[in-house]
Amino acid sequence: MRAVWRVAGIGIHLLLIAAALVAVVVWTSQLASPPALRVAAVVLVAVLSMVTVFGRLQLGFGPAAGSAAAWIVRLVAVVLAGVGVAEMILGFVAGGSPSEQHSNGFPLAAVVLAVYLTAFLAVTRRDGGLPPRALLTGVGLGLLAAALFAGAVPLLWPELVFWLGLLLIAAAALGSGRLIRPAEVGVQAALLATLTACQALFFVAAVLYYYGPDAWMPYAGPGPLTLQGQLEQNRAEAIDPYAGLLFLGAVAATGLTVQAVYAYRRSRAGTSTISVGPQPVG
Repeated sequence: MRAVWRVAGIGIHLLLIAAALVAVVVWTSQLASPPALRVAAVVLVAVLSMVTVFGRLQLGFGPAAGSAAAWIVRLVAVVLAGVGVAEMILGFVAGGSPSEQHSNGFPLAAVVLAVYLTAFLAVTRRDGGLPPRALLTGVGLGLLAAALFAGAVPLLWPELVFWLGLLLIAAAALGSGRLIRPAEVGVQAALLATLTACQALFFVAAVLYYYGPDAWMPYAGPGPLTLQGQLEQNRAEAIDPYAGLLFLGAVAATGLTVQAVYAYRRSRAGTSTISVGPQPVG
């Protein structure tokens, strides 16, 4: 019976991947985007979908742990990856050289989003993953940091918002590390909070600075002579500092994945060791 459910789960997973690919094709066909960007978007979704498939296989980063926390974290990971794909498509449709967008933006996005998604899958696998409390604490505090950042953008002086984001990420990491014991698991929970906060906060900043009013944009320095030109420059460069946060989160995701793989191998080695007990002499 378990094998039947496993096959059914894989079938549903593949159907969801097919639906996601079809949705991207239909959506991008309705946007003013060149064919090259549509193909790049489909390839990006296909790459991330393959990463999720590895999350179901024991040869990859699966199967998932049976706890509700593990499935919640994996759902959060997929949602964040989907938001990243949507923002890539919307951001690159806005303008610029299509050839540069296709050659530079989407390949880098595929790598970064795959690194994040892999880390989430690695810490939620059945053997070697984090305990449920550590998973919920790390992801919960990371998302809380992004939510607090979103609430602060309309209220604070624009030049201070980025530094507040850094403080919120640090607070999420330190809070997770202090709340989770033992210390080794606390470090992993802190890394999980860091990558969650960095990814979510970057996406929140991208949305707010793309759609928000001009008053939210930090001053980008002297540029165009006209007021409208200066406002456009402020908006265009507002997201630039947050790219460093996305890189910081990718580093944390890589470190967390390495630790999770090591814990998995150690767990498998422990289960494969057979204790024979003391042997009689003579």
